[in-house]
Amino acid sequence: MKNVIKQIESALEQLKSALTKTETPKVVKILYRPAESEEVTLKGLNLYTVEVTDTLHTNGKKSGVIGKVRERENEFRSFRFDRIASMVEA
Repeated sequence: MKNVIKQIESALEQLKSALTKTETPKVVKILYRPAESEEVTLKGLNLYTVEVTDTLHTNGKKSGVIGKVRERENEFRSFRFDRIASMVEA
C-alpha cells in the first residue's frame, strides 16, 4: 500500500511539474473549488481559463499556479493544487 501511495505522489509531482513549467505561457482550463466564492457554476466549482505565468510556492514547495484569468478580465489569480478539481490544457 505504501508503494502505491509513493507512486501516486510521484505521478502527481510529475504532473504538477509539467503543468507549471513557465518557458512559454501555457493556457489551461481549471475547475477550481475556492474557499468562498460568489461565482458558483457546478456544485461549488468554478471553471476558469488561465494563462499560467508562474508557480505558487508555500514553505518552499510548489503548491499551485499563478496566471491571468480570462473570465476575470486577465486579472492575476493564484490556484492551489489542493483546491483544483481538474486541470487540462486548453
